[in-house]
Amino acid sequence: MILSIFHRSILGTFALVASVLPVHADAPRPVPALETPPPYQKGAFVHPGGLHTRADLDRMKAKVAARETPWIEGWERLLKDPLAQLEFRAHARPNLGDSRQNASTDAHAAYLNFLRGYISGDDRYIDHAIQICNDWSRAVNKEPSGGDIPGLSAIPIAEFAITGEALRVSQRWKAEDIERFQRMLTGYFYPNCHHFLTTHNGAPISNHWANWDIANIGALLAIGVMCDRTDIYDEGVAYYLRGEGMGSIMHAVYKIHSPGLGQWQESGRDQPHAQLGVGMLAQACQIAWNQGLDLYGVADNRLLAGAEYVARTNLNHPVPYAFYTNSQPANNFWLSSNGINRIDERPLWELLYNHYTVVRGLPAPNTAAMARLTRPEGGSKDHFGYGTLTFTLDAKASPYPPLPVPAAPTGLAAVSGLGRVDLRWAAPPDDTAQGYEIRRGTAADGTFESVFRTSTNTSTTWVDTKVTAGTRYFYEVAAINQVGASGFSKRIDSTPVAAGSLPAGWTFTDIGGASPAGSAACAQADTDTVQVTGPGSGIGGRGESCGFASRQVEGDFILSARLCNLSGKSRRVGLMVRESADPDAKAAFITLGDNGNRQTRFGFRAAKGDKAGQKSGNDYTWVPVWFRLQRVGDKVTASHSGDGMTWFEVGSESVPMSASVQLGFAACSADAKQPVTALFDHVTFSR
Repeated sequence: MILSIFHRSILGTFALVASVLPVHADAPRPVPALETPPPYQKGAFVHPGGLHTRADLDRMKAKVAARETPWIEGWERLLKDPLAQLEFRAHARPNLGDSRQNASTDAHAAYLNFLRGYISGDDRYIDHAIQICNDWSRAVNKEPSGGDIPGLSAIPIAEFAITGEALRVSQRWKAEDIERFQRMLTGYFYPNCHHFLTTHNGAPISNHWANWDIANIGALLAIGVMCDRTDIYDEGVAYYLRGEGMGSIMHAVYKIHSPGLGQWQESGRDQPHAQLGVGMLAQACQIAWNQGLDLYGVADNRLLAGAEYVARTNLNHPVPYAFYTNSQPANNFWLSSNGINRIDERPLWELLYNHYTVVRGLPAPNTAAMARLTRPEGGSKDHFGYGTLTFTLDAKASPYPPLPVPAAPTGLAAVSGLGRVDLRWAAPPDDTAQGYEIRRGTAADGTFESVFRTSTNTSTTWVDTKVTAGTRYFYEVAAINQVGASGFSKRIDSTPVAAGSLPAGWTFTDIGGASPAGSAACAQADTDTVQVTGPGSGIGGRGESCGFASRQVEGDFILSARLCNLSGKSRRVGLMVRESADPDAKAAFITLGDNGNRQTRFGFRAAKGDKAGQKSGNDYTWVPVWFRLQRVGDKVTASHSGDGMTWFEVGSESVPMSASVQLGFAACSADAKQPVTALFDHVTFSR
């Protein structure tokens, strides 16, 4: 049977009706006028009044002493944290910027030791937290400098200020040590934060992602409170409200799609960074709240709209998305799949849930669901976490275990491919699943063994690559949460296939003499598949050096395919049309591989020997991604898609080639020792 690229297949017919959407760059939204907050007078701050008040700390202490749920579960998880131990040793340095991650680790250890000491009454842990803070205040003697600094250095700066403010509840920290710690914050750390927010290191105002601004906003608020500096505190508040950078509230929540659902500025970049920004901004709002200022409610609870959007994304529900770009340009055409559906990495949801729903009585269904699925919260490298212990206000509003046993997943389906089986199913209702277990057997009524299990991801897809071609496999899936596991779904079967040789009329060419020699194969399973292994030094410039699997095509065409897997150090891989196999021939191509193997580009060479022009596509692209090349007369149009249904045009250019051209799949690795292998499936062709 001939590969369907030669014919108009059913899949190809469906692909033709999907829309290709033109995209125009949006400038950052203008910030509407917001009410100026009342100025704070020196001495008016509540102490302790950073992330926690004395009432908060006493609540934690009382609930743990009474072994009440869910505080006790959060406490028992904290006790296991390696940073909450007396054996932890700080690594203080004169320049925080030598390693902001190292500084952040030390700040976390100080914070967790403080909590452990205050809640348990064991002063050894309080003393250990004080010692870590003293080590740093004695060591620091310069403003932070280094990579990403000024900027991301504000993450540990905020954490140290928050920890210092919490320690003020203890009488064990000597006055001279507190004063030295405050001098470190105001003399060395504050100037760094102020410099970034006022200059952005000389970059255009939209260049940095939201979390850069957000970290510094939080640092200013925390330093202001800890050091009784109303000017620093008010500077942070003013930037939150009206800052020109991407971390102020009106820019961080980039677009309100509907009441209660606001697109986060970094949602087209990746989901871990989107969650990072939400959590840090919530932390800043909590500091202000503890000082009597409501930043949470600004602009009709805009932060909540952003949190609901990010939560819904990671709960594996569809969200609307509007194109975003900046001065880089970022060019985010669709919601990023990088890090999506993970619920273990960012412990931030209990804070938001308890404020908006428990305190304010506002509906926040997605935020509440994330809080349930992550309960009891642990810690992380960028968030203090442990919000079940520190932010829970009402046991009835925050039950543990928080959910019933999930229902069994439904709709399990499998797609056979070349050396793989793609599984997809429907989640149980009401966001009750933390993860899934997949079992596999080789007979419908035989023995099944677990081949995948997670309790930290809500994704309802999985790819089985540890398969043998020609073997019939049977699969079943169960849902998991804190209570237990559901029953297993109805079983389905699938048979992966082996790679075959290219069909008649197809050729593989190492264009430009690329070496070592590459190769190509194809397969017909549930979807048509082409695999290309390519060496070579590049695609673009004044000529190509790559592996190219192709066939001769006459006239107009549309070629679409999904790039579903990459192995090796990819330089560029994608779809290509060219007039001949000459390295410098007229050609057009759409590829993935630039800027850390994450940028898509449309390249074109309209005259033999010219340097290829190029247009940037999606700047944060992760496999799988869909590509399309279309030729109408002399015009070649390149498009891409995140899901194979909604297509976005990258560019359209006149490339006058002969009627007969070579069309197919290209790959180059720029690594003579390790060629790249690209797997394309859902291949469709039409004229």
